[in-house]
Amino acid sequence: MTKKDREKIKRSRMMKYFIDAASKIINTQGIDAVNIRDAANLAGYSSATLYNYFDNLTHLVFLATFDQLEDYNQALTKSASECENSLEVYMKVCKCFCDYAYNEAEIYEILFFSHDEDKFSKYSEQYYELFPEKDYANLPSFLGKMLKTSNIHARSLFMLEECVNDGFLKDVDINDFNSICLSFNKAIIQDVKAKYLEKEEATKLTLRYYYFMFRCCIKDEFKDMLDNYYDKIAKTI
Repeated sequence: MTKKDREKIKRSRMMKYFIDAASKIINTQGIDAVNIRDAANLAGYSSATLYNYFDNLTHLVFLATFDQLEDYNQALTKSASECENSLEVYMKVCKCFCDYAYNEAEIYEILFFSHDEDKFSKYSEQYYELFPEKDYANLPSFLGKMLKTSNIHARSLFMLEECVNDGFLKDVDINDFNSICLSFNKAIIQDVKAKYLEKEEATKLTLRYYYFMFRCCIKDEFKDMLDNYYDKIAKTI
């Protein structure tokens, strides 16, 4: 084993100590209780040592909460496998996001909306290096792409592009479509976090917004299909 290999193993081990400590604080006291000093003390090291391995508190919390996506990813896999086409996939994935994100709004805001493009990519790749048994190789292709790409706009665009490829949408600017969706997603999850919205109300609002967006852009011959998917999903709320 080379010196470089030993250093990599040590770095991985040290990071896991701090991640485990932060996870314990989150599970017992909540995400707002996590701070550098307490996480370092619980791990048995100094705050200065922790900063040798993490950019900042957000970096640590991201890695400590990323495993929350495991159940979400499995639910997405199940939802996608039950769909007839890309349009239904898009709508069901939106509902699935609501089910999980609005239950843990603080965590999902950090995971999806608290990082710039490069940081999300870096932190995601780092997580799977630390925990290779949770690699995204076994996820559906669109999920793998979403996690690998460094651009949040591009990640959420993959499923929308499938709808375009399958001929459901008119000649519209899907980048604008996607940007609007990301904007109201972020606003609603922040309202849930601030307790301005309850989960059920937030879910209904989110799905209605997605439905309206699609209703404006979908080809006329597929409007009845969209209405049917929306009605079925809305009944599950």
